[in-house]
Amino acid sequence: MSTQKLRQTEASRGSLSGAIPGVDVRLLDAATDERRAALACIREACFETGFFCLDNLLPRSDCYRRVLRRMRHFFSLSDDDPRKRAIDVTGQENTNGWMPLFQEPAYQPGTLAHLESFDCGPPGRVEPSRPNRWPPIRGFRNDVERLWDELSGAGWTVLRAVAEVLELETEFLVDRCRTQQHSTMRLLHYPPEHDAGAPDAANVGIAAHTDFECITFIVQTAPGLELMDVHGDWYDAPAGDDRVVVLLGDMLERWTNGALKATGHRVRQRPFERYSVVLFFAVDDDVEVAPLDSFVTADSPARFEPIGQREHTRAELERAELNRDEFAHRSDG
Repeated sequence: MSTQKLRQTEASRGSLSGAIPGVDVRLLDAATDERRAALACIREACFETGFFCLDNLLPRSDCYRRVLRRMRHFFSLSDDDPRKRAIDVTGQENTNGWMPLFQEPAYQPGTLAHLESFDCGPPGRVEPSRPNRWPPIRGFRNDVERLWDELSGAGWTVLRAVAEVLELETEFLVDRCRTQQHSTMRLLHYPPEHDAGAPDAANVGIAAHTDFECITFIVQTAPGLELMDVHGDWYDAPAGDDRVVVLLGDMLERWTNGALKATGHRVRQRPFERYSVVLFFAVDDDVEVAPLDSFVTADSPARFEPIGQREHTRAELERAELNRDEFAHRSDG
């Protein structure tokens, strides 16, 4: 399901907290029978639901707790604070740094995103055009980079599992996402919206979209994230920082010729404060993504033209930035 086909105002059917498929991340490296059961759960989730959760990844993570404290401190600073202003990326091509409220691209026309963010690329491996900008806050960079490495380790495990589910070589996805040059970690802050009652197409936390990359990890501290399943129905995602939600991205949909669907998701406005940590696992620059032969048949011809991660991301962001700027222009007029 592409971003352009999603509908922002469709109602949610309610909570999936008790029903969303959950995979104990420890079992993916466990004995054969346990791992086989975990792979079967991922297979069913990918094809029958469209997303799943990783359990037992963050509950014991001191690093995650420290990053959460860093986020609360950083986002509590005034927008005029020099520690924010020094890394303000408004209007810049390189968005690694702080993005103020209302500057997020609008993935659906006529929407305005009520969030601020801190974005960074991989520790020590960012391409020269996308250097990381860090706030001058003691311990901030170290804790965020350590969390990146911690989540990346689990990400490689998940990518290997998904490759096996798709009957590909175990390292197929890992090898094509190895450099993380286009991968991004986002620390998101959604301020409380006290008028977030009735649905309003313009009044969103973040508009409905699919992610541009291969897979995404999301952890949220409070409700707000909503997910679309493979049947086109919206559900509330599990809340709380003990579960990591795993979304399928555009590149997996392209490789599988639509057999897997990129997970539509959005964030509704809520009358309470909310934080989220997101890690996108992107495809390397030297990889051209096109439907794999095993997913192309006479009855199911190739649905996607070959494309690279950089080109795809640029096109999607340009469209979303145009939506944002057009909405701002109408509002000013």
